Amino acid sequence: MRTDANNTDLQANAASSASPPARNIFGERNMHYAKSLGTLAAVVLTALAGTAQAATSCVTQNFDTVTSPALPAGWTTTTATGSPATTGWVTRSVGYTDSGANAAWIDDANDFADIALVSDTRAVTVTSGASITFRQSYTLWSPDILPLLNHAFNGGVLEVSLNGGAFADITSVSGGSISVGTYNATLDTSELNPLAPTATARKVWSGNSNGYVTATANLPAKVGTTPVTTAAFRWRLGTEGGGRNYDTYSGWWIDSISFAKLTDVIFADDFDGDCN
Repeated sequence: MRTDANNTDLQANAASSASPPARNIFGERNMHYAKSLGTLAAVVLTALAGTAQAATSCVTQNFDTVTSPALPAGWTTTTATGSPATTGWVTRSVGYTDSGANAAWIDDANDFADIALVSDTRAVTVTSGASITFRQSYTLWSPDILPLLNHAFNGGVLEVSLNGGAFADITSVSGGSISVGTYNATLDTSELNPLAPTATARKVWSGNSNGYVTATANLPAKVGTTPVTTAAFRWRLGTEGGGRNYDTYSGWWIDSISFAKLTDVIFADDFDGDCN
């Protein structure tokens, strides 16, 4: 037998058939109020969860704030080796992007060239867990469709400068790694590509990615015993000068870059919308 407040009121009025049972209006209002609060809390939690999910996948740089062929502020292109006619990295708007109108691009040069796209310098905001994720498409010259087996002539790598130091391959830095979309090829040691001038069998991206694919690189927490406080990245292409790829979308395309636990140095308060 129920003994709640509503039943007590019903029993007290059971003898009177001329009037309807009394209702505990105050109790019902409290119940409806509590139910409404529960619904509101669920909506808020759902919204917060959606916000957190979006923060982990937001795009920090997709090259759409500029008019091609310009690069965004703080981003540069460098040519360490190559003829005066060698063109550096540019943004292109030709209907071949991962997101938006533009993507950064470098051609698969028929030259002995070393050309890099260098990012702005960013502050590392935590002691561990910093990473960079981007989308890339590449069609770079290799002997055949199996560059890992038969080695590649042209190839690209991701390098990082930590705390203002010299650039080094992200995979050669202690604690650094590529966890998604790892290098798929090895340079042909007989060709002396600028990325491996001493006939080193260096790992690279080469061949045909068959469209845009994802890569994620993880930063170390320290350089030796020093905590990592800043990081800059460069996408470095090396071509050995004996040929190139002439497919429709040949070269190397970079788009949809997101940074986790890194923020612009200028906007270190994190109000610029980075993924942190």
